Amino acid sequence: MLRRFLIAVLLACGLILPAVAPDRAAAQIFMSPEDAKKLGAQEHPKILKEFGGPYDDPAIGAYVAGIAGRIAGQSGQPASSFTFTVLNSPVVNAFALPGGYVYITRGTLAIANNEAEAAGVLGHEIGHVIAHHSEKRYDKSVFTNLGVAGASILGSIFLGSGAGDLIGQVGQIGGGAYLAAFSRENELEADTIGVKLLSRVGYAPDAQAAFLQSLSDYSDLATKMAGQAGRDRMNDLFATHPGGPQRVREAMAAANEFPASPVYRRDEYLDRINGMLYGDDPKEGVVRGTTFMHPDLRLSFSVPDGWRISNTSDAVIASGSGGKLQFDIEGDKRKLQSSRNALDYLTRLWVPNLRLSNAEAITVGGMPAATGSARVQMKSGGSADVRFVAVGFPTDAILRFVIIAPAGGLSKIEPAMIRSVNTLKYLSEAEAKAIKPLRLKVVTVQPGDTAEKFAEQLPFGRFKLEQFRVLNGLREGETLKPGERVKLVE
Repeated sequence: MLRRFLIAVLLACGLILPAVAPDRAAAQIFMSPEDAKKLGAQEHPKILKEFGGPYDDPAIGAYVAGIAGRIAGQSGQPASSFTFTVLNSPVVNAFALPGGYVYITRGTLAIANNEAEAAGVLGHEIGHVIAHHSEKRYDKSVFTNLGVAGASILGSIFLGSGAGDLIGQVGQIGGGAYLAAFSRENELEADTIGVKLLSRVGYAPDAQAAFLQSLSDYSDLATKMAGQAGRDRMNDLFATHPGGPQRVREAMAAANEFPASPVYRRDEYLDRINGMLYGDDPKEGVVRGTTFMHPDLRLSFSVPDGWRISNTSDAVIASGSGGKLQFDIEGDKRKLQSSRNALDYLTRLWVPNLRLSNAEAITVGGMPAATGSARVQMKSGGSADVRFVAVGFPTDAILRFVIIAPAGGLSKIEPAMIRSVNTLKYLSEAEAKAIKPLRLKVVTVQPGDTAEKFAEQLPFGRFKLEQFRVLNGLREGETLKPGERVKLVE
């Protein structure tokens, strides 16, 4: 959350071969290539902001761009046609914008188990671009809302007095809502184009189906881990790319191409991603179990057991049975400078158009704070209860908590949520420095090693074995063999 490294990992490569191009007569393109390129360039910085910026590892960026370039090079389009970016996000997704902007997250690279699987994801996105799918479904309202498309919790739920002021103030759920799902026909067409390009490079097209099976397992596990808290799939690759392994098998049959000696390149791929960041980047803050910590901002707080906590680009969201909690930081320096105290900030600057009940000055962890509550109308026509808490932090920042529940339900979660707010802590310099990122570690299986033994080494609180299997593409009952290599997290 907040403070990003924006180090470009942008490399251009060539594209489009008549043999794999879609039927132009049947295609209805709603913008010229020049307009598509202009739109992609316009939205590219917003994508970087929403997804953590480019991953700060030029070697990884160049490696991925090289894979994509070999695939794209089979089509013969000018080198300036594509821009490939590895996004610094743990979210598992890949997508493309008009104008040849193709993105893959490091979270996706972590789930892939060989170069052919990563190539399959990239080939699919290149297929979308070649088929002009983004341009065909282009709607001005989609892209002009990028940056607020995720919408704050309140903005996406509430209407009525004060709601307009809350949109964009309370913080946003990470981007991706504008990445509406393609149709199944679009997906199959992108798969077919991608399979042909992959085959011509020599990659094994069936690796794409293997990756989607791993992704299916990952999706199922995420749902299981979320439990009653539910699961926000806004950024999920399945949410934006419907279908699965069977879809890829259909594309392989339609393409009718398979290399004589298919390339997987597992060892080279594992060497490349060995040491890559896994999960949150400390520069954005990290989630460890039910605790959020930010070393640069020197703060931490916890949510109750059983609540799902997510670190997004602009806010921390915790979801549980009965409601949500959202945390962010006031970013308007003028408001910080003009506020006299936390209560003045809350009532005059944060939610001036809401009639707050019981607005009062309090303390949180010995820090000056203020709180108040209100009932707000929902888009559905119902209402919800909201409690706001503003905390004056020692770093001259104002931290903001919003607790939300259905009308009449705030009393059920409020005690636990207030306890969470009161876990807010100003970290010592030593505590902040002790927060380290998690990274992938590739090891070789030795005689006697088992999935269960490796799983115990993972720094996760729950579902260790399941997470180890998903990370390594292992099906239920599949055993490890001495000499093979597996991914761990440390």
